[in-house]
Amino acid sequence: MNSQHNSFLIDVESLRRKAADRGLALPTVIWDDVCSSTNDELAALVRGQSTLTDDPTDRMRRIASSESSGLAEVPAEFSVYGTDHQNAGHGRLGRTWTVPPRRSLTFSILLAPGGVFDSWGWIPLIAGEAVRAAIAEVGVPAVLKWPNDVLTQDGKKLCGILARVEPLPTGPRIVLGMGINTRLQPDDLPRESASSIAIEKDGDGSEVAHEDLLISILSTLIPAYRELVEYDDDDFSRSTVGEEVRANMVTLGTRVRVERPDGSNLYGRATGLDAGGDLIIDDDICVSAGDVHHLRPAGDSTGPETTGTEAGGRR
Repeated sequence: MNSQHNSFLIDVESLRRKAADRGLALPTVIWDDVCSSTNDELAALVRGQSTLTDDPTDRMRRIASSESSGLAEVPAEFSVYGTDHQNAGHGRLGRTWTVPPRRSLTFSILLAPGGVFDSWGWIPLIAGEAVRAAIAEVGVPAVLKWPNDVLTQDGKKLCGILARVEPLPTGPRIVLGMGINTRLQPDDLPRESASSIAIEKDGDGSEVAHEDLLISILSTLIPAYRELVEYDDDDFSRSTVGEEVRANMVTLGTRVRVERPDGSNLYGRATGLDAGGDLIIDDDICVSAGDVHHLRPAGDSTGPETTGTEAGGRR
């Protein structure tokens, strides 16, 4: 089943070894040369709609797994599914996301958070902080935008994050996907408001080591996620990880316009994050990611300043 194709961006066996050297157990790592969406593919494995014993005819694939991981079984927590080319990716609210082949780090990781439902909103936030820190390590300063983006310091998008819940009889699973613009060149950009590590470093992208970047992300993400799952206090925003997220979130302290799916707007200053990772407006109103169609600086448009439950906020 394991293709001998040698030009994958990630060597799956090497990734598992490097993770183990950092105390991280990745039960299974799957890497395809091309797929529609890593979130969709991993979710299909979780739901039992496909298994890793299936031999795909439309792609090349590498698999590395622990001796205890059965390929016919549902992947275990912290299994990783990635690809060199995602050609039908998803963003929030059904938006599409595609980039040219081999110019992004695109992967999903499986989480089994158990009973921390009220804190699930923190999962994309801690993922964003893990990506931000890894990008900073390679010399590109970055910031977080609530709820799921990593931006350059001048506000251009480097990474989007999408989490989806898959209910199972044994408990819910979260498929957490990330797409990081690594080797994109100016002509590759889907919009002017995007950028890449290569562009920010004024290089051709060959200097971006995808495997090292992924290991760096996982080395921050998995311990932070474990802290979230094990956190005893009711307010995770007060944790060490929560403080790091707040410190690097450019949204906080700015006046914003929350565009609701029904077309209404909420204006106010983003003043904090609550125990569930929701955004606090004017120290009083909380909005979750599901409440928001777009979050923009308040100066992006004019209109009456509506606050409170009239605009869909939650006090």
